[in-house]
Amino acid sequence: MAERLAALGLKPPSKPGESAQQRQEREARERQDRVRQAEEEDAKREQERQRRLADEQVSPPRDTSKASKKPPPPPVRRNRGDSEAKRKAEEETLKAKTEQQGREQAMREQESVEQRRQAEVEQKRKEQAIKDQQQAQEAQTRGME
Repeated sequence: MAERLAALGLKPPSKPGESAQQRQEREARERQDRVRQAEEEDAKREQERQRRLADEQVSPPRDTSKASKKPPPPPVRRNRGDSEAKRKAEEETLKAKTEQQGREQAMREQESVEQRRQAEVEQKRKEQAIKDQQQAQEAQTRGME
């Protein structure tokens, strides 16, 4: 009987003497129990995650000795000429870097053009070799006829 029910796609009754109504009620209770248990597990996991997050958050230590200590005075600027010279040197360095980058970009573009040209020449050479091979095969075929 179990084989016939399985062939029809029906579940055989798991408990003998249990009606379809009773089986449906039991399965519904089992589903509710599984859902409730899953929700409880989710709640436990969420609580554990929140607890770990709270443990990971470290509050900065409070140091009362620093609060009473005055900050050091700002450094004294002695010679404005030095900063101007530094600024000019930085501008020249930036200009040199920009020029170098421009030269490198031009070289890359030139290499790219050269590579494309070489690829085209290689493609033409391959095409010519294929044409020559086809012509040789046609000539051979004609010779056989």
